[in-house]
Amino acid sequence: MRRLKGLKIFLTVLLCVLILGITVPSHALKFMSFGTGSPAGTYYFLGAGFASIINKYVPGVRVTAESTAASLENCRLMIRGQMDMGLACMGSVAALKKAGMDVNKLRLIAIGHTSDVHWIVRKESPIKKIDDFRGKVIGVGPAGSATLNIVSKKHLKAGWGLTFKDFKPKYLSFTEICTGIRDKTIDAGVIFAGYPLASVMELSRDIAIRLIPISAEEVARLKKVYNNVVPMTIPAGTYNGIDKPTPTYSLPQMWLCRADLPEDLVYKILKAVYEHPKEKNAIHPMAKRYTIQNAFKGYDSVPVGYHPGAIKYYKEKGIWDKRDQYK
Repeated sequence: MRRLKGLKIFLTVLLCVLILGITVPSHALKFMSFGTGSPAGTYYFLGAGFASIINKYVPGVRVTAESTAASLENCRLMIRGQMDMGLACMGSVAALKKAGMDVNKLRLIAIGHTSDVHWIVRKESPIKKIDDFRGKVIGVGPAGSATLNIVSKKHLKAGWGLTFKDFKPKYLSFTEICTGIRDKTIDAGVIFAGYPLASVMELSRDIAIRLIPISAEEVARLKKVYNNVVPMTIPAGTYNGIDKPTPTYSLPQMWLCRADLPEDLVYKILKAVYEHPKEKNAIHPMAKRYTIQNAFKGYDSVPVGYHPGAIKYYKEKGIWDKRDQYK
């Protein structure tokens, strides 16, 4: 009888341990996804770095950086509730709204770095300017990316009158574009990410390459249609063998999240990233651009507002009411 009673007590204790062991962690730990881009691009470095800081300083949260087709796919996944946060090119949300998607399910956390247009060819290529793409095989970026839908489709048409009927498009990721140029399976390709890019650095060490310059006149022509285009220059020496500055252009990039994320959670996430600048800035050169002053650049062209958790943080820092000074 005593043995039976002892067995009952043992089984009761074991059951409690099992229940507690299974249910407590699942309630205590929140798993979140952070949409990035190609593993060869700036998005992935930033997303993985931000996730590491958040995991370290926000208790009860585990964020995983996910490699995706980048901007448009990240936005679609957040709208569908399949992703919690992500990076996207400015213009992506407006494009999805125009296409009929419910972008009100998205909110801004911050605006930070830029993505810079790299049109890449082999050094010996006869292609000297974008107008020379006609009749060639061109890597235009992967499906679902801003590289494809904004730079390769919209910008080539607006700035140079080029459509995909004028050349043979190849829908390639950043890594595949570098491989295609190395193997001569494409004539040129675009990588749309903040310099310096590890993939392009590696490519330039393997073979001699050039970056196609985009003149001030070409950028001005493009800017008449897309006013969020920003002229910029990739400095000489950024990539092996390219000893002269390359004029090109860039677009601001957004850190977005689902609108239904809790206010306090987004506040803690933003605070963790911004208030550990040494760790943030060590992620990638473009991470240094995530500051409270840069958080509003061009925000008035985005058809969604900031998340309440982000607003709480910016108000705490005394910059929210001054945001128009920084746009």
